[in-house]
Amino acid sequence: MKKLVFLLFVCTCLLSYSCSENNSKEKDRKKIQEMELSTLQDTSVISYEKADSLIHYYESYVAKYPEDSLCATYLYRAADIFANTKRCLESIKMYDRLITEYPQDEHVELAYFLKGVVYSQTCLNKEKAAESFELFISKYPNSKRVQEARILLIMDTMKDEMDLIRQFEQINQ
Repeated sequence: MKKLVFLLFVCTCLLSYSCSENNSKEKDRKKIQEMELSTLQDTSVISYEKADSLIHYYESYVAKYPEDSLCATYLYRAADIFANTKRCLESIKMYDRLITEYPQDEHVELAYFLKGVVYSQTCLNKEKAAESFELFISKYPNSKRVQEARILLIMDTMKDEMDLIRQFEQINQ
């Protein structure tokens, strides 16, 4: 009888822990949704303070629930916010973290591509952009973004607009 009572007690504890974890997870998700609405409602200007708070919530969620299906999405969104607030290296770190921690996620292909875009347009580092685009093209040769990556590679190596026009004319002949 004592074993049965003990077993029921353990099951009850585990069940209540599981329910409280799910409630906590739902509360965290709702808080992130509220922060997203507040931060991203005016797309013309993103407040650095609100952006930092939102990114903090994303990172806390990923740390708290690393196996959750939303973690990769939150890392992707954090990288995007960093890029849009002109914080190049932080954006790259988030994309790298997404690629490393969630290699099977649907956002990974786009993360490889966007690393090149961020290096090119936010960091203004043409060499790193070229490396990133070349890696993307080699990893995803059948991607619908390969042509875009090739064009961005060409654009990054051009000295001026006329050089760019000549390159496109050569490609289209």
